[in-house]
Amino acid sequence: MKSLITLARIEGRLVWKGMDIVLFGICFPVLLASLFGYLLSRDASSGASNFQLSFAAVTTIGVLATGVMGLPLTIADYRHRQILKRFQVTPVSPVYLVMAQALVQLSAALVSFTAVVTVYHVFFDFRLPGSWPVFLLTYGLVTLAMYSLGMLIGGLAPNQKAANLWSTLAYFTMLLFSGATIPYEVMPRWVQWLMDVLPLAHGIHLLKHAIMGEPWGQGGLHAAVLIGCILIGAGGTAKFFKWR
Repeated sequence: MKSLITLARIEGRLVWKGMDIVLFGICFPVLLASLFGYLLSRDASSGASNFQLSFAAVTTIGVLATGVMGLPLTIADYRHRQILKRFQVTPVSPVYLVMAQALVQLSAALVSFTAVVTVYHVFFDFRLPGSWPVFLLTYGLVTLAMYSLGMLIGGLAPNQKAANLWSTLAYFTMLLFSGATIPYEVMPRWVQWLMDVLPLAHGIHLLKHAIMGEPWGQGGLHAAVLIGCILIGAGGTAKFFKWR
C-alpha cells in the first residue's frame, strides 16, 4: 500500500504538469456546464427537466476523458518506453504503477465532477429531484465501466500509435454520439438507435433515471450493459494485458 501511495504521488505530479488532463478533463466539462446552464435554465420552452437531464450528460465528460483517453494513452506510452518491463525486475510490481495511474486519472475525474456540480448549483440553482446517494452510486458504476474499457484499450494496443488511434476513436465517438455533448432527445429516432450501441449512452440514460428519482428497474438494460463492459474490460485486461 505504501508503494502504491508513493507511486500515485509521483504519477500525480507528472500528470498534472500536462495540460491535456486540465483542458479535456476539467475545463471542457466546466465550459459545457456553463453553456447548458445558461441556455436551458433560462429557456422556458426547454422545460426544467432538460436542464436537469443535461447535468447527467456533462458529469460523464471528465470520466470519458480520463478513463478512455488519458489512462490507455499513458499505459501505452509506459509500455513503449519499456517502463512497465523495467518494473517487472524490481520489488515493486508494474501492477502498482498501472493502479497508481488509474488513481491519478480518477482524481482528475472527481475534480471535474466537483467543478460541474459547483457550476450547476452555484450559478444556476440546480436541484437534484432524485437521491444523491443513488446518483453517486450510478456515477461510480459508469466510471468503473469507462475505466475498464480504457484499461482494455491500453492493455491490448500493440503499440503507442494504435493506442492513440483506438482511444481517440472511442473518446470522440462517445463524446459526440452518446448524448454527452449533443442531447440524445433532440436526435432523430434512427440516430438514437445508433447511439444506443455506445456504452456511455447507457451510462447517461441510467444517470438520468437517477436524477429524476426513477426506480433502477426501469434502467435494468442500461445497468446490464455497464456491468457487461466492466466484466469484459476487467477480464480482457487480466488475460491479455501486454507488459512489453
